[in-house]
Amino acid sequence: AGPYHPAFRQLVEDSMWYDAIVNKIKKINDKVKKVKIIANDINVNNIIGHGKENMLKLKEIYNVDIVIEKNDKIKPGRFKIEILELYE
Repeated sequence: AGPYHPAFRQLVEDSMWYDAIVNKIKKINDKVKKVKIIANDINVNNIIGHGKENMLKLKEIYNVDIVIEKNDKIKPGRFKIEILELYE
């Protein structure tokens, strides 16, 4: 009765996080080389992605390196981005 994947929910949530991160990076600057994502510990796995897929796609497609910082003061479902490095 439809597609099955043991981590289907994880894949969907990862994709939503990826889209949110890419949109925020695009709004900041198109020459971003390295960013720090600050998020609640609950959301870190979704940010990284299943099999590190989100991290790999950001590097492969946009050539952006990601550093993740856990901060329990950030509400679950939210994140902040700090630019660490820009391309010249």
